[in-house]
Order: sequence, then structure tokens, then C-alpha cells
Amino acid sequence: MPDDFPLITLLCHKNSETNMESIEKETQDWYKEYYVKKGKDRHDLLTNHEVLFQHLAFEDSVISALRRATNLCRETSKILDVGCGGGGSLTRFLQLGFQPKNLYGIDLLQERIDEGVRKYPNLNLICDDAASMAYESDMFDLVLESTMFVQITDEGLSQKISQEMLRVTKPGGYLMLIDWRYSKPGNSNYLALSTKRIDKMFSVGSLSDVICKTNGALVPPVGRAISKYLPSTYFLLKTIFPFLVGSKTTLLQKRMPD
Repeated sequence: MPDDFPLITLLCHKNSETNMESIEKETQDWYKEYYVKKGKDRHDLLTNHEVLFQHLAFEDSVISALRRATNLCRETSKILDVGCGGGGSLTRFLQLGFQPKNLYGIDLLQERIDEGVRKYPNLNLICDDAASMAYESDMFDLVLESTMFVQITDEGLSQKISQEMLRVTKPGGYLMLIDWRYSKPGNSNYLALSTKRIDKMFSVGSLSDVICKTNGALVPPVGRAISKYLPSTYFLLKTIFPFLVGSKTTLLQKRMPD
């Protein structure tokens, strides 16, 4: 799971076909430049020693939150990943025993969806706009996003996407936000997914309730260094210095209608 983020062109509202094409090209160009600068192995678990414990911390956070989602059924529950990219993040649910026919993903870039379809032909991946999804209301038992909202500085767009996520979640179903609680210093292209922001976007207290929040990866510069040079101390440092934890997984539950 990446800890560096492209500019938020990934899930912008498509007002026109021309704007859609512009967004896709800008995002593709960003990724090309990013990997030229950072290297192809930036997130490679096998070759980059900075990555492993950051990845494990993310997974630990997600699994801990999922254990609190007691209404989920591995045989029947439908799961949607908003901003799924190539669909790789959905594979964790396959490993946990959820059925591929019930796993869905949506992303703005057709190129990434095509890649996901080639790799994971049994998943339900589509190219579409997260601010206006074609899915039926109350369709999914779990709707999640990963490192998406930190990239969206437009609060109006954030609100549209979050309300769509709520709309397609079943009453009593869950929303999972795997994101960063700190903004990137000196960079206005990132906006922390704070508790206050979550409360507003997902109408916490009226349309949803917080079930739990679990700690994920350390802030990238620290976490990557510890993962490479002092991996045996990684989880100990997370416990001793909680302010160094940069990512959190927030599990919400959509309220039942009155």
C-alpha cells in the first residue's frame, strides 16, 4: 500500500468527456514522472527494504478493524473498493476467505482497470466516477477507500464522494477509511483525513457511527527508515511513540433507518 500520493486527479468529478480525458492524461503523466524520480521498486516488497514493515503495519490496522465488523459474512458479503487502482488491495479479502464474485472495485483510469481485469479476472472492476456511482443504493456490506481522501483538497468533491459511499452501503453495513491523519508539510495538494473531517463527510452521529480506529503505518520518512535499518523495533516504536503513527483505519457503521 503506497505512502506517497499522486495529485488528486484520480477521482475528480467528470463534468465532461473532455475534462475526463484531461484528468486521465494528467494522472498518467504524474505516475510516469513519479516512478522515474522514485524508482520502479518504490513499493516493491521483495527488492525495497523500506517497504515491508510499512506494509505490515497497514495490514495489521485493516485486519484489526475488520475484526470489529461482526456483521460481515465471508460467503455472501459484497465489498466495494473506491479508487481501487489495479485491484491489488482487494486481494487481501480473497486471502481472508471472501468470495471473488462479491468483490468490486471502481477507479477513474481505464488503464488501471484494464490491468486489474488482466490480473484478477474474477473480480468486478469498472472504470467510473466515484462522485456519481452507477451502483444501486444499499448494495454493499463494506465500502472502503485507501489513501484517497488525503489527496482531495476540494471539500465539495470530498463530500460528494463520501455521500455516494454512504448511499451504496447497506443499513447496518460498514465504511472503512484507510488514510493519513497528517497533511504533507508545505504541500497544499494534501489534506489530512482528521476526525473532524470524517465526522462532517460521513455525517457521524446522524447517518453513521464510529466503531473503531486502529493505528497503521508510521509517517513515511521515519517508517521507511525503521523498516530498512531497525525492523525489529518497528512495532515497539509504534506503541511507545503513537504521535509517529501517520495512518489510521477508521471503521464506520451506517445507521439503520428510523
